[in-house]
Amino acid sequence: MELKRLSHNLTVCKVNSIKDICFDTEFFFIGKTDEEISLVCRTEDTPTGTIEREDGRRT
Repeated sequence: MELKRLSHNLTVCKVNSIKDICFDTEFFFIGKTDEEISLVCRTEDTPTGTIEREDGRRT
């Protein structure tokens, strides 16, 4: 495995439903627990209507 630094800004957010996520984007990560669905994606790909969001994350 090779780790590499990503060059774009990321957003970490909570969404209401998996249906809110666009699966056609180049980069995303989804995490789901019994309490929330979390998404990490490029800031420009963040879905509208997120429950919470934190912009400006960098790797």
